[in-house]
Amino acid sequence: MKKISEIKFLVYTTVFGVLWGVFEMFIGTYLHLLNVPLRGAFMAGAGSVILCVSRFYVDKPGATLAMGMVAAAVKMLSFGAFKLGPVGGIIIESLIVEIVLTVFRLNLFSVFSACLLACLEGVPHFFATNWIIYGGDIFGAYLDVLKKISAIFGIKTEFYWKIIFLWVSAHLLIGSLAGLAALSVMRKLKNER
Repeated sequence: MKKISEIKFLVYTTVFGVLWGVFEMFIGTYLHLLNVPLRGAFMAGAGSVILCVSRFYVDKPGATLAMGMVAAAVKMLSFGAFKLGPVGGIIIESLIVEIVLTVFRLNLFSVFSACLLACLEGVPHFFATNWIIYGGDIFGAYLDVLKKISAIFGIKTEFYWKIIFLWVSAHLLIGSLAGLAALSVMRKLKNER
């Protein structure tokens, strides 16, 4: 019986990990080429749904993180070139979902929370990735550009805070929708059992 459980673990983590990786490889690259706003949040939402649904099949600690590693490996084969941001995002998102689903077990609260937090990860991810790639001085350069734009167009500082609020709110909305989608799929799977 233990052998069957191990085989099930390997098969499901590989299949769902490859599914997520191929989705990232094709759709993620396409969204990047089109320069779609919030593409990272959309991809995190789709990935978190795949992770939560796959955990329904293999509800074991480590399964979600294993799927994330498979997806990251597939994403490294992506068209164009290797990109640190998406690969790092995949690993961090799978780690977040792993922690939430392991600590709180698989239930309505944990699935919704895992999707929400995975999408919200994009906010600090943006700052961390920019700092790693461009160095700490990049934020000073960003602020200088904003000051010049503000001076030219007469934009007040409050405007930028509203933009940040909308950006974070959009991540929360996408995460909530992903959570509802994951719950909907899992309800259907439970009914079919």
